Amino acid sequence: MPVIRRRRRLRIAIATVLVFPLLGAAGVVNNVLLQWRDQLAKCEDSIQGDDGAMVSVAMFEAINAIDGKYTPYAGKITAAKGSSMDAAAAQAAHDVLVKVCPDQASAYDGALKTSLSLVKDSIARENGVAVGKQAAIAILKARGNSKADIKEPVRAPQTAGAYVPTIRLIGMTASRQTPWIMKTPEELRPPPPPALTSDTWRRDLAEIRDIGGKKSKLRSADQTDVGMFWAGRDVRLVLRQLIGLPGRSLVDDARFLALAEMAWADSYVAMMDGKYAYDLWRPVTAIRNAGMVPGDSVLADAEWDPMVNTPSHPEYPCGHCLSAGAVGAVIDAEFGKNFPQIVLDVDKALLRRYHSAQEYIDDVTESRILVGVHYRFSANTGRDVGVKVGKLAVERYFKPVRK
Repeated sequence: MPVIRRRRRLRIAIATVLVFPLLGAAGVVNNVLLQWRDQLAKCEDSIQGDDGAMVSVAMFEAINAIDGKYTPYAGKITAAKGSSMDAAAAQAAHDVLVKVCPDQASAYDGALKTSLSLVKDSIARENGVAVGKQAAIAILKARGNSKADIKEPVRAPQTAGAYVPTIRLIGMTASRQTPWIMKTPEELRPPPPPALTSDTWRRDLAEIRDIGGKKSKLRSADQTDVGMFWAGRDVRLVLRQLIGLPGRSLVDDARFLALAEMAWADSYVAMMDGKYAYDLWRPVTAIRNAGMVPGDSVLADAEWDPMVNTPSHPEYPCGHCLSAGAVGAVIDAEFGKNFPQIVLDVDKALLRRYHSAQEYIDDVTESRILVGVHYRFSANTGRDVGVKVGKLAVERYFKPVRK
């Protein structure tokens, strides 16, 4: 996972230029879920690390309270018959955002005014607003003690005058955060990484040294494109194209988005739990210092650099892989064989095309090996744990209500 604050990842994704399949303009442009997902992008300094999940779940709770199709997250919300779902979702998102990102309150107030003005039926609008307020209050209360708002600690010198890295410990607080889906941060903790004397370790260290280096002659141009595409990008980039598809209801989209965001938030918790539990060194450190491990000196290269800068937190398990697995598992559960083709075109040079959720998961996973920041065993483990997170989300939350 790149060194990007959690609350800024969504903004990177939204800023990306996308080539949309033919989804139907009205379904995409006027979708309240996308409108307020874009508003979240304005939050540059959120006080809550899981703000994306909070906003998405609040919108789902509001919409679902009116529709009544699924079980809620935080409990029953009263909704008058005929309440506007659009007004409810907008109000819920607004009320969460002004709490987690108060410095953007005026912008969110303006956006809410615009959203509500599109609902012409005044009674439906007012009733929807009331529902949205209840949903926001419920989610803010549910996450009030989640520990997702604690600032990362800084390193302290062991002796006076000694240099220590000045960057905060990325993701340390997330490893102790209350999850959305998992019962505890360590519920899905993977087994320890391979021993430094194992065949798996030597094989994967040799692979990443040869293919993940900045000066690698074995990495193809296409592999370089794969690595660079996902380097520093939020894996939730794909979600935007899956909202507003023809034939899907607003409540179904809201449920899907809420599950995906909850899975992503918990993937970050599971990832950081594993990273700080095992504290495994990164490839750049292992390759430069391979002589420290008996039998590995032949792999040592004191001048080796990865293709991209190494994130400033421990290696195992792979974060991008875990998050893509979590989001991808939710996508697969929602669309399965009806998965629509996704085309991501970022800068008119790099393009990725997916025909299934598995293709997307595998592409993200492979990319982290190709850029030299994760061993293959770490990438595969991260992917597998992420899929478990996503499946757990679908298994535990928002089941259809029996009528």
